[in-house]
Amino acid sequence: MSALFDKIHGCEAAGTIGNAMGDPVEGMAWEKIEDQYGFLEDFLAQEKTDRVRSQTYGSDWHYHAHHRPPGTTEDGMERHKLCTSAIINKNGRITIEDLAATWLSDIDPDKFGYLMGPQDRVIYNQIVFGVPPWEVGRHASWPAFIGTSKMIQPVGMVNACNPRQAAQDALELGQLKDMRGVKGNYALEVCAGIAAGVAEALRSSASRNSVIEEVLSHLTQEPLKEVTEGLDRAKGADSWKEMRPFYAEKYAGRPISNAVEVLSGGLACFYLADGNPKDAILYAVNLGRDTDCKAYVAGGLAGALRGIEEIPEEWVTIVDEASKNDPWTVSTRTTGEAAEGLYEACMNEVQRMEGVLAEVKGQMQ
Repeated sequence: MSALFDKIHGCEAAGTIGNAMGDPVEGMAWEKIEDQYGFLEDFLAQEKTDRVRSQTYGSDWHYHAHHRPPGTTEDGMERHKLCTSAIINKNGRITIEDLAATWLSDIDPDKFGYLMGPQDRVIYNQIVFGVPPWEVGRHASWPAFIGTSKMIQPVGMVNACNPRQAAQDALELGQLKDMRGVKGNYALEVCAGIAAGVAEALRSSASRNSVIEEVLSHLTQEPLKEVTEGLDRAKGADSWKEMRPFYAEKYAGRPISNAVEVLSGGLACFYLADGNPKDAILYAVNLGRDTDCKAYVAGGLAGALRGIEEIPEEWVTIVDEASKNDPWTVSTRTTGEAAEGLYEACMNEVQRMEGVLAEVKGQMQ
């Protein structure tokens, strides 16, 4: 369609690939990944077992046994797909109410515990019973985690080249899964930074450094200090491998999915790969800890910057086939089909902005 479409497709494909390739080794230490796979650069099948996670309040969480063929994504990409569907249905930017309505219309509640986790049922049930969408995140599971940002790259795509608007939309939409104002919880500003970074990466004049600067501009003092520390270490590293013990030691004993750690690791991989999506994904997949989330961040930013041509075609085919044949997903769109819908929504937003601009200019004469 255009250079912009190629970049949107690149973002969609690379984020999906990173999520799918990183999911089988999520939670593993880098030493274990290296010992078991050497340098992981393939998609792996998974056999998920039936298990129950007891809860203090409410029903226990039931994860169902199922098979995930190579290239299958996980719960984060389900939220990403729901956000994409809301944007395509609206043919433009969305509100948190639009997103909540898509959760109601597109989710089959019998499929929780397969790709979408029982933690997503907590959000879904609140929407079903009438909790205002902007209040739902106050009661969602796992505050301060990266899960809020795992749905947000489509917001950067529909706001292509407009990072400020992308960040503002992300701060609203992210309230479906988290909240601001609690000390130590920086998930929503990380969410805003990632959306803005994608929007910046889609600009024709964007660079690796301009994308990183845009992401950082949305962080407050504490997370900015933490993410900058990782980037400074990356800038002084001779190889991406030097980042593995750094992150393992810095975050030892802490939950692997903290939003700030994932952003730091994802940006470090993006930097060390010089914005190349294939390298950014592989570095993140082999970095250890929350590998699928770091690869989603690094890959999505790199794919938006460099475009679909920089991504191995066979990788795109694998994730597209997995999505088309997935019985548990909220959407069987391929990455190309999702990109087409997001591109059309973006173009519709451009036309709206052109109308506003023409109106203002007409009254300036």
